[in-house]
Amino acid sequence: MGFKRIRQGQKAIIINRNGEITKIDGPKITYLVLSKLEKLNRFVANENQYLVVKYIDGHIEHVKGPCCIWKNRFEHEVIQVKESYRLDESQILVVYDRDQKTNEVTRRLVPGPVIFVPKSSEWIHQFSWHAEDPVNQGHLIPDLNKFEILNIKPDFFHYHVKEVRTLDDSLITVKMMVTYEIRDINLMLEKTQDPISDFINGICADVIGMISKLSFHEFLLQSSTKLNNLDVFEQLKQRSQRSGVIIKSIIYNGYTSSEALQTMQDNSIEQRTRMRINAEIEKQKNDLKNLRLESEQKRCKLESDLEKLKLNFEQKCSDMKLKFDLENEAIKNDYKIKLNELEEAAEYEIEVKNLKINEDYLESLKNLNVDLNKYQNELNKSKFKCEKLYEID
Repeated sequence: MGFKRIRQGQKAIIINRNGEITKIDGPKITYLVLSKLEKLNRFVANENQYLVVKYIDGHIEHVKGPCCIWKNRFEHEVIQVKESYRLDESQILVVYDRDQKTNEVTRRLVPGPVIFVPKSSEWIHQFSWHAEDPVNQGHLIPDLNKFEILNIKPDFFHYHVKEVRTLDDSLITVKMMVTYEIRDINLMLEKTQDPISDFINGICADVIGMISKLSFHEFLLQSSTKLNNLDVFEQLKQRSQRSGVIIKSIIYNGYTSSEALQTMQDNSIEQRTRMRINAEIEKQKNDLKNLRLESEQKRCKLESDLEKLKLNFEQKCSDMKLKFDLENEAIKNDYKIKLNELEEAAEYEIEVKNLKINEDYLESLKNLNVDLNKYQNELNKSKFKCEKLYEID
């Protein structure tokens, strides 16, 4: 008995002695007589959430947010607030739906981008795959990766194939990295529950089958070539194609071995490195000697070529001097000959002119009635000699 207050924004129910229920919305003050008041709890979902409401009669309802429901224990058994499934363009949900009338179950894929709220008759596929041990890279633990939203973008995982025995009984661990991409989700759901497990089996079969045919030394020489080639992994390719998941690439990340074998390998590597360094040093010494010999040969050849050029130059100078002297002498001789010819021509011309003058003179004497013979005799007596006497009629 007494007064009870219901605040604004609250709801409550009053149960009387007959079991009748009365709903009350606040704000309100009520007087209770042989009755009981129970305040109701509020469940709120925003735009990215939804409410799962299970009624006392057994049926379930999913209410998409934003919404608010007050839980009444006489109507509701359980009310839960759950997050909606927010998918981007590279994510997919696998949803199952049961028909209420025929109980037939169907499966559908919900691709993103979308905010998805399942119906009360639907449930989401739960994936359970192998995943890498967070403290031990390369070791995969079954059922460690549990998820509902399937990522269809290319992904990868590391896996170490342990205790692989070579042809000469050496035990090694081969480190691999596999990149894969989901192409056919329905085929994957039909053929396998865990494609990573199938990949592990395929990698083990291919690696063990290949390395068992090689000695440890052959493995060291061929591992980087063969183990990076996807065509070598036949079992892995077959398993991936059968499960709707393709292998995009496979990468060999090296190997580990036992401590004793690793020590032997380290010593062998150290010895090979030392031999290679010594060989490089000897090669550099020989190259230096060869370089010196080549330089000496080039220097001798240059000196010889220089001496030849000097002799050729001196010979050419001597030949040119001799040629010049000969040409100069020939020019002098030509000049002398021409000078003599000019002198002879001048003398002849003078003689001709003198004769002409004498003839004119004698002609003039004749014209003057001078006896030329007598004149000649007089000339002879006076010791003047006439080289040539002309008779004038």
